[in-house]
Formats: sequence, structure tokens, C-alpha cells
Amino acid sequence: MRPHLWDPWATARTAPDRTAVVADDETYTFAELTSRADALAGALRARGVPDGTILSTDIPTGPRFFALVLAALRHGHGLFPIAPNLLALPEGPSLLTDAGVALHLTTGAPTAGGPTLPCPVVGDDDLLAGVAHAPAVPAPAPPPAAGHLVFATSGTTGLPQAVVRTRPNRPYKGVAVAERYGAGLSRGPHLMANPTYHLGTLGPALYALQAGSAVVVQRTWSTSGFAELADRYAADSVMLSPDRLTDLVTAGQAPHRRFQVVFHGGAACPPAVKRAAIDLFGPVLHEYYGTSKSVLTEITAPEWLDKPGSVGRPLPGIRIEVTRDGRALPPGEVGEIGIRLRAADRDPSEAPVHATGDVGFLDADGYLFVIGRAGTPQELRTAQLEHEIRLLPGVTDAVVLGDPAPVCFVEHGDGRALPDPVPAIEASARRIGLPAPRVVLSASGSLPRTPSGKIRRAELAGVAAGFTGAGAGAGAGAEAEGRG
Repeated sequence: MRPHLWDPWATARTAPDRTAVVADDETYTFAELTSRADALAGALRARGVPDGTILSTDIPTGPRFFALVLAALRHGHGLFPIAPNLLALPEGPSLLTDAGVALHLTTGAPTAGGPTLPCPVVGDDDLLAGVAHAPAVPAPAPPPAAGHLVFATSGTTGLPQAVVRTRPNRPYKGVAVAERYGAGLSRGPHLMANPTYHLGTLGPALYALQAGSAVVVQRTWSTSGFAELADRYAADSVMLSPDRLTDLVTAGQAPHRRFQVVFHGGAACPPAVKRAAIDLFGPVLHEYYGTSKSVLTEITAPEWLDKPGSVGRPLPGIRIEVTRDGRALPPGEVGEIGIRLRAADRDPSEAPVHATGDVGFLDADGYLFVIGRAGTPQELRTAQLEHEIRLLPGVTDAVVLGDPAPVCFVEHGDGRALPDPVPAIEASARRIGLPAPRVVLSASGSLPRTPSGKIRRAELAGVAAGFTGAGAGAGAGAEAEGRG
């Protein structure tokens, strides 16, 4: 099937009563979703909010959230979805300032005692009610440039930062519906089991919705609840962060009905977890790698089985460059990963090559392997060790911190009899040129994580620092932890 452009307003015309978004007991059809999106845009115009204004929201994942997203995209606003717990941090309001937010939308009326924000706050229903009897302000003609999304970084190594993406220079056109993404009018829903305020988790759900699929939101995570929702709504696609995949693999919990596609990305997925997930769901896993700028690479399950550990090849129009000291490296050599984006995704004022902040290598066939974050030579060796630990049997995730002696936090074990990973970790450290490591073993899923599934490195850094000066522990001296 050739790709074709589609959007929720086309679905509303074609199948107005088709379910669009479900979250607990809240349901909107496509007609209701697009009507609310247009009403919100009209209310913003009536309030005097100019084209291109950046808005923020902490509206929970569900029909009202997606209506606001569509209003922003079609009617030319930026939208910064921000988690309430992040907004409540002392640094939370400054993220809105950094992003240039002019208006915050929430549910209900603003509550007393909440965080003081650097912009006006209004409930989405109050916004609509406030202009219900005011003269309508017509939409501009021609249509404005499409809106865009703003996100906060995950904050795994420190405080989150706001990232404002380049606004498209064309009106909103929807999405190009492609068969490989398992979405469209002929497909079942997309099951969303991760938060919406991260690009990696919102992206697949928003794509499916625009392509004509319903979005079913799992607001409270459990493996049994996941399988029940997938079967009840006959879901065809899902996005799962690696920690969610690990939970499902450990529980052996999969829906009776097979998914057409299982997306995952946003953090490194250890090969042991991915192989088990392919066994559990079938060869339908579809991994992507990207930055706040764009999705950069994709890889299917059959490709990955041939190239285990790879995140795939660049998408059309994107070039990946691996360099060291400004010099392009041959296949197999580790260096800093840079990208040349499509013209539509790049601001003319930006440099032609965007540094991802990651290090890795390309193989002879052009497949990219990401091993960690860029930094000093010591940090590069630490990233190499972390990458090699993830390749070990039974390892479901790992973080390596510490300078000069590494401290390795390793999630290990999936119920099978597995070899002790510590000797292999020691051998890798020696070969890479690092001092003898201290290895802290823990159960799968026990390391502290962000809501999007990434390990909180900053939280573990203090633990690693506590080992400084105590001597390196390895082999029989490795420690076992049971964080739950």
C-alpha cells in the first residue's frame, strides 16, 4: 500500500462516530475530538492569543489532552506537555520560562497552593466557557503554519531542560499513513502504556490517532491490565519503553491477540530483553532512535535479529555521521554521532550537522550502534563498558558510573539459571583499560527510573560516590541489592 496523507478531520468526515480516544471511563469519537480541538483554537483566538504562541499543559492523558494537541498542531501553536510532578519541582516553572510559554492550560480551575507559574493559568473548560457567548473570531486565511510540540529532556543526569523544536514552515497536513506502522482506518487501536509528556511515547500514539486509529490510554501500569486492555479493544499497535518490555517479559504476559507492531525506543534495550520480547510478541518489534529534533533511525525485528544491538539505518533524507576530532570514522570505529536533518526539520539558522551527544559506530552496511553519551576519554571508556554489560546473558539493564574506578549497577536475572556476570564485567573493564570495577547486582526493574523508563543516573551518582575510596569490589566481593 502506498503511503497517503490523512488527518483526524478526514476521519471525522469519513467515520464521525468512530472511537478516537479512550481513557478509563472517558471516550471521544473523532467528531467530538475534532470539534473540541477547533473550539479550543477558536477560544484561544477570541482570548487574543496570537498565532505561534507556545502553550503548556498538565491535562492528564486522555480525550481532552489529545483535543488540545490537535488544536495546537492544526491552528499553529506550540504545546509543551509537562508532567504535574515535574511542574511541582522548584525548577519546574523555570522550564516554562525557558520554553517561552505564554499560557498554561489545566483541568478545572487553577488550585490554590499549587506552583506559581510565570504565565496565566486557565482550565480548558473555563477557556471554552469564557468565550461561549462572545463573537466568533474566524480562523486566519490562509491557514497558519503548523503547530509544534515542546518537550523536557528526561533529566537522567541532572535537571531536565526544555527543548523547543523547529516550527514547520507549512500548514498542518496530518501524517503520511504507512503500512509498517500498523495504523489507519482499517486497523485496531493503539495502546498507550507510557506517559504522553515525552516525545518518544507520545509520538507513536499521536501518529496512530492522526492516521485514523483510536488511542486507548492505560493510565495505571500493570502487566495484567495491559493484556486485558489490549484484548478488550483488539489493539493493533503499542509503544513500550524498555522497562515496560522487561516487566512483560518477566511476567510472561502478552495479550491473546497478536499486535501488528510493538514500538520501543527512548532508552537502550538490552539484547536479552529484546530477544525475549520477540519470543513473547512475535517478530513485530519496531525500534526507533532519535533526539528532540527528529526520529533518526528505525529497525524491524528481522533486521535486528541479523544485527543484534543496532538501532537501525537512517530514515530517508537523514544522514548519520560518526566523527572523532572532526574526522569522519570508518565502519566499526566508535565516535560522536552527528546528524544532517531533512530541510523541513531544520531551522535555517542552525548548523548543518546536529550533535546528538551520543557515541557509537556505523557498521559496513550502514546500521547504527549507540553505546552511550559523549564526553571525556574516561567517559567514553565507561560508556563502552556499559554497552558490553548490556550484551551479557540475563542482563536487563545497566548503568556504569564513577571516575576513575567504575561502579556498575546491573539488573540481572529473569528466573532462569544464568552465569554470574561479574567475571565477564571484570574482563571487559581490563580490556577497555579501566580499573577493577565494583559491581552492584539487583533484580530486574529495581533501579530508579524516570516516568519514561530511563534510569535516573543522577540518583545513582550519589550511591556511586559513596563507594569512592572504599576500594573496588568484584567477583566474590560484588554486592547484591534488592530494591523493589
